[in-house]
This record gives sequence, C-alpha cells and structure tokens, in this order.
Amino acid sequence: MIEVEVHLYNSLTKYGAALQPLRLRLPRGTQARALPGRLGIPEREIYVAWRNGRNIMTAFGGAVEDNVTLDHGDRVAFSGPIPFSRGYGAPVC
Repeated sequence: MIEVEVHLYNSLTKYGAALQPLRLRLPRGTQARALPGRLGIPEREIYVAWRNGRNIMTAFGGAVEDNVTLDHGDRVAFSGPIPFSRGYGAPVC
C-alpha cells in the first residue's frame, strides 16, 4: 500500500473536506487517472491536474494522462476552471 495526499482547488473543493488535503491509502500501481472516480469527481469537471507540481493532463480540460503511476508520498492536485480563465468563458490573453 502507498499513501498519497490529494488537494482539491476551485470548484472541486466540494468533493473534499473543508480545504484540507485528503490522505488516501492506495494499492501499489494505482494510476493517477483512477483518483477522480475514486473521489466521485466527474472527469469533465477537472480543468488541470498535477503530480508533485508537474502537469499530468493531456490538455487543459482534457483527461488525466495514462500511465502516471502514483508512488508513496506523492502529492496530487486537481482544479476546476480558475475564475476569469478560459474555462469560465472569459478571454485570456
């Protein structure tokens, strides 16, 4: 088993516990793309995702990359659209 820390930002905070990171114990070999389903987050609501500060999305508003295997101690973050960003329909220069 491994333990990872999951942070949820912007519109995704409703899937977590009052802005506190979630600590999950997972089987070794768990893929990052499995986390949204495990947390009840529809993948279409995820705008960006990071593993240890590195982007793991195929594109903004796309899907979490395949073959991103989580390790013990990883920090994973998911965010919905950021206010005043393209995800909310506002032009971004």
